[in-house]
Amino acid sequence: MGPIVGLFGLTSLLAAVIGVIFWTLPDIEKLNAETARAEQRVVAIVNQPITHLPRMGPVGLFSPGWFHPDATKPDFNNVDIRASQEFPYDRYSHVTSDVNPSEMFIGSELEFNAMTKYFYTDRTLPKKRLSDAEMVEINGLYRVIGQDEEALPKRWLTIGGLVTVGFCLGYALLLLTRRTLRLPTS
Repeated sequence: MGPIVGLFGLTSLLAAVIGVIFWTLPDIEKLNAETARAEQRVVAIVNQPITHLPRMGPVGLFSPGWFHPDATKPDFNNVDIRASQEFPYDRYSHVTSDVNPSEMFIGSELEFNAMTKYFYTDRTLPKKRLSDAEMVEINGLYRVIGQDEEALPKRWLTIGGLVTVGFCLGYALLLLTRRTLRLPTS
């Protein structure tokens, strides 16, 4: 009777471990989807259309290009993008760059922000000046991204640990089954 109880106990534990693994996988997918939605919204806000005008008269020229090629990944849990908003184009009523010299843009409508540059999709154009409400929204979206980035590795570690426990339980179940049924070991 004892070995049968042991077999039942190990089988129950193995089933529970497998159940928790399959319960955790949708949570990972949910976190990935939530992060993707937050990032898409940030991209939409940061890359809003700006006013394009044909170049006429004197303009402020920015070169080479509007931005240097690199971008710092923001500390999503702590950054406040309101503190990194810059207005280098305010000195000019209209600005252009060597990447689009036939156009000009209204300087007061533009900004640069090192903490949103990570999400710039078209670096051949300057970026629209964000309102305070838009920046607050991005800060909130950044917190979602940061929390999800912290949660995902924990979920994967949980699954990895559970898989290891599952293999150990399965092996123990195999050994106990062989011993209970007195099967020869190979």
